[in-house]
Amino acid sequence: MNRTRQLLQSTILVILFFGLSKVTGLVRGQLVANRFGTGGEFDAFTAANQLPELFYVLIAGGALAAAFIPVFSSYLSDERLVEAMRLTHSTLTLVIAVLGGIAAISALLADPLAAVLTPDFDPDQQQLMADLMRIILIQTMLFGISGVLTGYLQANQHFALPALASVALDIGYVVGLFAFVPRLGIQGLAWGTVVGGALHIAIQVPALVRHRFTYRPAVDWRLAGVREIIRLMGPRIITLGAIQFADLFIIRLLSALPPGSTSAYFYGFTLMQLPETLFGTAIALVVFPTMANYFNRGDLGRMKALAVNALGIIWTLTVPSAVGMIIIGRVLIRLLFERGAFTAESTALVYGAILFFSFRIVAEGTLEIVARLFYAQHDTRTPMFAYLLWLAIQVGLAFGLVGPLGVGGLALASTIAFTALAALLFWLNWRRLGDLGGRRLWGSGGRALAASAGMALVLWGLQAAIPSEILFLLAGIPAGLLVYIGLSLLLGGKEIPDLVRLLRQRAVSPA
Repeated sequence: MNRTRQLLQSTILVILFFGLSKVTGLVRGQLVANRFGTGGEFDAFTAANQLPELFYVLIAGGALAAAFIPVFSSYLSDERLVEAMRLTHSTLTLVIAVLGGIAAISALLADPLAAVLTPDFDPDQQQLMADLMRIILIQTMLFGISGVLTGYLQANQHFALPALASVALDIGYVVGLFAFVPRLGIQGLAWGTVVGGALHIAIQVPALVRHRFTYRPAVDWRLAGVREIIRLMGPRIITLGAIQFADLFIIRLLSALPPGSTSAYFYGFTLMQLPETLFGTAIALVVFPTMANYFNRGDLGRMKALAVNALGIIWTLTVPSAVGMIIIGRVLIRLLFERGAFTAESTALVYGAILFFSFRIVAEGTLEIVARLFYAQHDTRTPMFAYLLWLAIQVGLAFGLVGPLGVGGLALASTIAFTALAALLFWLNWRRLGDLGGRRLWGSGGRALAASAGMALVLWGLQAAIPSEILFLLAGIPAGLLVYIGLSLLLGGKEIPDLVRLLRQRAVSPA
């Protein structure tokens, strides 16, 4: 099959599955919001998630993917299949050992950790946070295992089931809400995340069988790939550690704000992540293994062209998403969540965060490609130094803006910092690789901005003319999309027609 067509079809498939996960995520968010709102219990739950998430991301999430996929792909390119499987065995064994040890120690120290992370929570809230953290650490172990399995499948160009597995956590939340929460309260929601972790593994099993995955607990230190992964993971761990440290610092600042602030910040973050994951992460996940393959073969021209094409599509999709989020965000929050324990005050808090989070959608979508472009070249050091600079900007801005703007100030600080980071990594790639699309890429961005401006005018006009919020959404969303697509085509855009043609083609498995 033509490689470009295969990549595009894989991208569409992943976007569709990620889209499904975002629908289930909205249902999950609605159910959780109705039950717990933005109260103190959910503040504790949200805070309890942060440290386990840090461990997962550092050991088995982004750090491992950035290191494992390029190295594993090089073994596949050289047809060293036996060594490739030994590399997988070693990686999974190391993840289980390291992540299991960290999780066990953290469970023992959960009480003092809760006091350090949220010093302004009251003692009962800190104790609840510690109890929740111990449960969520079990989920972290399961997702750590699943993270290696996902990397194995993606390196083998299989994206469907790992993308479908993204609905697992949402299913776990729903199970927790209906099966465990009536008896266990908010701790039942934490046990639901454990169910989600187990499902995340189970969903990928058919693809693992198809690709003849086996596991033997052993670490082969003689294998050069094991040492290479550890070498590449070092800077990546520092990079992701900077990101997670910033989140922990924000949690600490949020604990001093009025009750509900912690929940509101992360509700807003979750809504921002919906289009970013759909249009940024999904595309980047598909193109990353191929960028790594091109680099391993010495074909820098195709690697650059693929990155430029991906950025053009991401900008075409994320710029209108950011503009639309600002205009219809309050209405969406009210209609989706405002009932039960989620009050009008909760809506105001979350929308205050969304206003400033919106343009982070574009920055993070860009970052998904420009960071992976370095990782494809087996370079995790350059992004590490860039992220350390980002950390200083993020912490400084957060500390300065939280006073005058509260939750919105923290969201604004993150948006400014991520925009600066994406611009820096783009420029560093440009310096190393030469021209990255030039006129073509800036044309994509300019068209996206111009078409989004036209879309915004239509949405504002409809919002003023239609008093009913439901009718406004029913009319505004399709009208805004049609205006955006029409203006993009009139301005010479080719990204949307490429995606439409692909959707009309007969589906072919990407595996």
